[in-house]
Amino acid sequence: MNRSWPMELRDTREQRRKTRGATSASADPSALAIMLGLVAALARSVPWFQVSLGMTVAFLAAMMPWAVGQALTVMDRDFTAIHIEGELQRMEQSELLDALEPLLGQSYFASNLSRVKEQVEALPWVQSAAVSREWPGTLNVDVIEHHPVAYWNGQALLNRDGEVFKPANAQVRGIPALAGPRGSEQEVLRQARAFAGTLGEYDLRLASLELEPRGAWTLHLDNGINVALGRDRTEERFQRFLAVYESQLAPVAASVERVDARYGNGVAVRWRDTGSVADSGDHNQG
Repeated sequence: MNRSWPMELRDTREQRRKTRGATSASADPSALAIMLGLVAALARSVPWFQVSLGMTVAFLAAMMPWAVGQALTVMDRDFTAIHIEGELQRMEQSELLDALEPLLGQSYFASNLSRVKEQVEALPWVQSAAVSREWPGTLNVDVIEHHPVAYWNGQALLNRDGEVFKPANAQVRGIPALAGPRGSEQEVLRQARAFAGTLGEYDLRLASLELEPRGAWTLHLDNGINVALGRDRTEERFQRFLAVYESQLAPVAASVERVDARYGNGVAVRWRDTGSVADSGDHNQG
């Protein structure tokens, strides 16, 4: 026996047409949502601590010149005192103070110490100077004087370093007179020291030393004897003169006017009284 079951037929075609190919609203974000998401991700990746630290440093660096300027303005004072240091033998401290007096009342920070140094070193007897500030209002000046060791070309003096200087009062006792072409100051001073050291062993004293433009050397001793050494083999000729002086000329030195050591193996002596020349050895001037 066949049984029939009740069946219900429904038309679902319309429903299938509505849902075919459709997606949910959450799966289709807008452009704005995408942009906001990117911004949020970028914000999370930025090292905000380092950024803020960098901005703070940049701000402080920009403000530093202004802050320093304001601090200097508040701390600035005028110079009210000048303190001079150094052993002064040739010049008076008052001479230095007169040269520096215009600095009193000038700004502590704004004053140019390099110019002050140049101003002090321009004084004839000053070899070098060190200038410094001492807050709140003192200018310190440390001076080293020229120490004269020789006259130079009859118009100036030489210091221990072979530097030429020309003070107004160039009268110095007990120093030799040196002469030579421009630029030869240190060479002549060096040679004079060498000659003077050796002459002292023979109880002789250097009065002057001259280097001629052509390179010839001439010694003048304090006993009045002139010694011509020439250009070549100067040390050898100098030693020859000393040997002859010690062995023959010392007892009659007062009568000797000139000794010419420009010989190969001897010297020529000119006497004061007669003006005659005693010639010894092969003459080989140069």
